[in-house]
Formats: sequence, C-alpha cells, structure tokens
Amino acid sequence: MEGLRRYRAVYVIDDTRYNRLYKAMERVRAELKAMPGDQRRALSPLLSHPNVQVRLKAAHSVLALYPDLARKALEDIRDSGIEPQNGEAASAIGRPDEGIYIPK
Repeated sequence: MEGLRRYRAVYVIDDTRYNRLYKAMERVRAELKAMPGDQRRALSPLLSHPNVQVRLKAAHSVLALYPDLARKALEDIRDSGIEPQNGEAASAIGRPDEGIYIPK
C-alpha cells in the first residue's frame, strides 16, 4: 500500500522515495476520480486505518465526497499529537474554512 510506504519514507527521510510514492498515489487518486461515479469513495474505509499517514491521505482523497467524515478524520489526526501528520491535518482543516482550498 502506497500510504504505508510513504509513511516509512517520511520517517527515514528518503525524499526521492517519498516523491516517487507521492506521484504514484496521485496517479491512483486521479484514476479513481476519473472512473464513473468517482470511485475515490472506495478509499473511505481507510479513514479508520491504524496508520496515521494512510488515514491522512485517505482524508485528503475523499474530502470532496465526504467532507464531514474526512474532516472528523483530520481533526482526530490533528488532536493525536503525531508529527508531522498532525500539522498537515490542522492545515488541511483550516484551508477550506478560509476559502483557500476548495476540495475537488
């Protein structure tokens, strides 16, 4: 699973690997979105995954489809104190509220 590999890459600070995995994850997300009925919804079970990085990326992926569920996951991550994901989650919560980011 790309999310778990990205989590490992973050904690060993392997920028090349992290970037490669990020691009792979973005390709999958785009393919799911392009499918009939926007199949990113298949990622919603990952909002309760035990790995914080997987939950974070799932929340980003389904924010446009399930804003309340995604926001709850982001708030839980923010409140977890697990770094660096808690900071990214806090930022992700604030951007739509401030009109800086509109989920697509």
